[in-house]
Amino acid sequence: MRSVFARGVTPTIIVSLLLCGGARVGRTATLMQAAVKKVDNGRSAQRTPQRRLGELGRFAKWAKVEIALAGPASQATGRPNPFAILVDVVFTSPSGKTFDVPGFYDGNGKGGPNGNVWKVRFAADETGKWSFASRSRDDRLDGCTGSFTVTDPAADAPDFYRWGRLEAVATAANGIRYLKFRDGPYWLKAGCDDPENFLGNYQNYNTLQKRKAAVDYLARRGINSIYVMTHNVDGDDKDVWPWLGATGREARANGGTQSRFDVAKLGQWRELFEHMQAQGVVTYLVLEDDSAWKGYDHPRYYRELIARFGDLPALIFNFNEEHNENYRLSAALDYMRQLDEIDAYDHPRGIHNVNSPNDDYIDASQVDFTSIQTNGGDALRHNKLTLDWIDRCRSRRKRVLMVGFDEGRPEENRKAWWSAYLGGGVWEAHVRQPYDRPLGAWEPVWTELGGTRAFMESVPFWEMQPRNDLVTSGKAFCLARPGVAYALYLPAGGSVGVELAARTGYEAAWWNPANGRNGSFQGRHRAGGGRRKFTAPGPGDWALRIVKSEQP
Repeated sequence: MRSVFARGVTPTIIVSLLLCGGARVGRTATLMQAAVKKVDNGRSAQRTPQRRLGELGRFAKWAKVEIALAGPASQATGRPNPFAILVDVVFTSPSGKTFDVPGFYDGNGKGGPNGNVWKVRFAADETGKWSFASRSRDDRLDGCTGSFTVTDPAADAPDFYRWGRLEAVATAANGIRYLKFRDGPYWLKAGCDDPENFLGNYQNYNTLQKRKAAVDYLARRGINSIYVMTHNVDGDDKDVWPWLGATGREARANGGTQSRFDVAKLGQWRELFEHMQAQGVVTYLVLEDDSAWKGYDHPRYYRELIARFGDLPALIFNFNEEHNENYRLSAALDYMRQLDEIDAYDHPRGIHNVNSPNDDYIDASQVDFTSIQTNGGDALRHNKLTLDWIDRCRSRRKRVLMVGFDEGRPEENRKAWWSAYLGGGVWEAHVRQPYDRPLGAWEPVWTELGGTRAFMESVPFWEMQPRNDLVTSGKAFCLARPGVAYALYLPAGGSVGVELAARTGYEAAWWNPANGRNGSFQGRHRAGGGRRKFTAPGPGDWALRIVKSEQP
């Protein structure tokens, strides 16, 4: 069931904590957020006496609160299977809301597979005093209680850790398409789609440091999302999975009903994802590759990923690349419902390769955005595809989905993404093979896409609607809030006529789509309301911004 509450290198505090089982281990807090739902593992909280852990200290709002619990001494490959010993922790907010967060077995707590450490990660969305209590079938992990105090985030915390959870806020009434940070701005996605096996064995991305360097490269150019596959056993590259095992065969043996996970590998993933968050890059987890092995225990897999990564402030999920190669849409929607029920944080979700408006998809509350693939043809058709989805959502009187393109073609063609953005959509850049190359091999894609984001963020894009009807002459796409702001893209340049709201003064300025994020507008000039004509300052495609003038 979807929560009734709204969904919106990091500083770390290390302290010592006396655990339920009597051992002392480290406890960390990093700046993050959460809103959580109940996951009952069948354990009554009354079975054993409560073990009071006391006051844990002070944490910033949205900060990770990591509580380590001492359970039975275990081996990752031993019997009983420690990954089958579940623990959930109920957190109670100062206002009385309760949230249940799944925990996870973490070996020795330092990356080793064998030990007695179970952890839960949480991030609070209210300031004030919180309390918590654990629930487990194992007596050593059950009935642990304590409290902590949450304060406002530090002024110098990275953006995501001040802004809070990235959430789907659209309703039928508000008409908003974009995701929004709970305490921060609306988010305009400008993402990187390749290499999708970013966690795999490609020579250019096969270590944690190489991946961090790639994140830094993209972030400097304004790219704010990376498409990250977490399971491609028997898929395209067959080199990414969270389960124990050095081979796909071993991973399959450990991914079924008695799932076992690779503690060290998932620890490295966590470090990478935290780095992405600190750099302002959303972690976009794609849970299954096209034609990959689908015999794994889906709910158990989802639970492990939520337990380990769910507290990250900017995290979105995609069920399956090209879902139709393995599942009917009805099955894919059902799995997304299961993820919704497990997800303690209600992260935005989508399903790849539903490429034209589909009523079942639009009506399903467990998905929040599209993940569209297009093939060849006219780059400019992405504008109409975006409009079709928006219009269909409205006609069904549903919330409007964020219309995202994750494999848009023709690849590396800026006209495709400009036409999508000016229709009210967002873009994840798909590039040409081979993929085991440095990211610079695909320039100027990243620079120009970051520049498009800069242009769009210079207007109140979240308040603007597609209004191609305001173009009175010439070829252009238009997004507008009439009387306040107009954004236009001229794919062939030249002149464009625009119907502007009357009795208002405006400032018009041109943007060269070859600009990067640090580009500047040119040809600024005043314009009055009514029908106006604007001529691009040079050959090729151009973008035009027209905003209400602050001067009388």
